This record gives sequence, C-alpha cells and structure tokens, in this order.
Amino acid sequence: MNRPVARLAPTILVTGLLVATATAFAVSERLKLEESPVINTHIDHLVSPVCTACPVTAREAKIAFRLRREEDIELNIATAGGKLVRHRVGSGVFFATFHTFPWDGRNDSGHVVPDGLYEAELTLRDENRTFVFPDEIRVDSTPPRIQDVKVRHSVFSPDGDHHADHVDLRYRFSEPGFAVLYLNGKRLGRSHARAPSGTMQWYGRNGTKVLPPGEYRLALAAQDLAGNLAPSTREFTVHLRYIELLRARYVVRGPRLRVRVSTDAKAFRWRLGTKGGLVRRRVFTIPVPRRPGGYRLTVTEHGHAARATVVVRRASR
Repeated sequence: MNRPVARLAPTILVTGLLVATATAFAVSERLKLEESPVINTHIDHLVSPVCTACPVTAREAKIAFRLRREEDIELNIATAGGKLVRHRVGSGVFFATFHTFPWDGRNDSGHVVPDGLYEAELTLRDENRTFVFPDEIRVDSTPPRIQDVKVRHSVFSPDGDHHADHVDLRYRFSEPGFAVLYLNGKRLGRSHARAPSGTMQWYGRNGTKVLPPGEYRLALAAQDLAGNLAPSTREFTVHLRYIELLRARYVVRGPRLRVRVSTDAKAFRWRLGTKGGLVRRRVFTIPVPRRPGGYRLTVTEHGHAARATVVVRRASR
C-alpha cells in the first residue's frame, strides 16, 4: 500500500463509522415516531394454576392487547431470564381489534411452571419484531404456612360490657395472607387485611344470626393473595355463655345456700322465692325460704338469665 492510501485508510474508517452511527440513529428515531402496532395492554399480575379455592378464571393469567392493524402473531411465555416455557399461547392472523389470551401457568408439557416471575412475548411475524410486555406475571402455587395460633377468651360472653366480649385467635403466618375462620367445620368468613400476623375475632355470630349459649368449634386457615389456601388448624372448643349456674339442682338443709356463678359481668341479680338482690361476687350466699319445698333460683345480667331448682328439705331456723 502506498503512503497516500495508507493515510486515507483511517479517515475512510472513521467516516464509515460515522455514517453507520447516523444511519442507526435515524432508523431508531424513525421507529420511535412510528405508532406502536400493539396498544392498550393489560396483564394479570398474579396467578395460581392449582388453586382449588379459586374460580377457574382466577387460575389463568389473562394477556390482553389491541392490534392497530391485522397482524400474524405468536404469543409466547418466557422466564424473567428470557427462556421460553410456553409456545403459542396465541398464534395466527388476527384483525385490528382487542384480543385476550389466557395462560394457565403451565409449560409446553402441561406441567405447572415453578413459582416465580414470567413475561409475555408477542412476535409480529410479518415484521419480524418481538415485543416484551412490561408487566410481569407472578406464578404462585404455594399456600402460606400457619406457624402459630393462640386462643384468648375461650369462655366469653358477647354482651357488650367490654369484658371478654369475643374470642381472639392470634395467628402468625409464613407470609402475608388472609385469615379464614371456620365455625363447626364450615367456612364463616375472612379477614379484611392481608398480613403475616394478626388477630381474628369472633363475637358469637353466624353471619347476622346471634348464636345461643353453648360450645362451638373454631379453626383457622391462611389464604394468600393468589388464592392458595393452607389446611386449617385443629379445632379449638370455645364456650359462649352470659351467665350460668354451675348446678341445675340444689338441696338445702340449712338456712342459707352457697351459690357459684360463671359470668364476666361486674354485677348481676338473683331471686329465690320472694327474696332477691344485687351481688358483685361470683360466689355468694343467700337465705332460703323457711318452708320446705321446691323453689326456682334465677340469676340475671344484661337481659340474660340462668335458672336452677332449689329443694329445701326442712324449715330453716
């Protein structure tokens, strides 16, 4: 190579690079100015393919978009790292309108993909262009674990006196989730907030129905945002009562009767025969009628009552 040509070589190389850069920039700017052939995209962000507690529609992620013009498309699903796991969720020639394609969270072999983030990729075959949707799909097929449940006020009275008015079920989950309450084996309700820990309260109702005094069985389950439901805990037996006499029948041979009452009321009333009064202790003594026979003992608090039979064997002195 002679010297003039050698001197021109770097200049030619730089000039070529500048031309290529300018061309690429011009193409890039032209593409930016072009209207995107895919608009109004919408993707479900969370799906659980195996959620038995969910409706069928919630077990699929909907991928929706509008085409500006007729296109020959292929819609695929890939991992966040770009590896394709499901081909042709949608494929073919589609008109310029709004389209929705469901993905059931499974791969080409029909198996549920591992939990994690996935992307929808849309290829326009005629243009040899591929769009990756900005919204990712999270597949979550694993229910939360119930790590701890403690019951407070297993004996309670929902009488509105602010003393053990409800049962507290304090829980802790492995991840944020909704607490699901079961009453006597049937689902009763779900917490409003999704949290890793909290307290579920029960006021002795089944819906709007106020339940009578007695024993009831409560259990708790955990449900995550995807709908996966963990198995419920063992059942906890709780006792709903307002006021109770610990015996249904008393036999008295002396002038006074010792009575024990179960209640959380600060004060309550008693009546036996023609006598009655107000007491503030759960264990108290009352006078019995002098005349032998059977009498009805009644204790009341906040409109609730408990009754027992008192049998006087001989006249009191």
